[in-house]
Amino acid sequence: MTTRNDKGRSSGKSATPKTTKANDRDMSAAAQCKRVLEYLKADGQTTYSLRAKGISHPAQRIQELLRLGYLIVSHRVTAVDSDGFSHANVARYTLVDRERDLIDMMEAA
Repeated sequence: MTTRNDKGRSSGKSATPKTTKANDRDMSAAAQCKRVLEYLKADGQTTYSLRAKGISHPAQRIQELLRLGYLIVSHRVTAVDSDGFSHANVARYTLVDRERDLIDMMEAA
């Protein structure tokens, strides 16, 4: 239900509440960076696995996250693309959890 002002126009308030759930179809760079970060927190990802999850330019998203201060390392692996072809020297990205690594180093000392 919307309320009307004295001129009979809608106040702009919607009767249905907006949800705050992230939209998986949002293709903005910021939304893709957020999804890349979520994927990297779960496990390392290759360029091809990120593309399969809807990230249109994985290397650029990684660069943007690096500029924001996230520590992401990459190493080269052999990966299979969506068509079943094997490719050598594909980047596999891993998010480095500084806090966890610091705790591991303290425990080792």
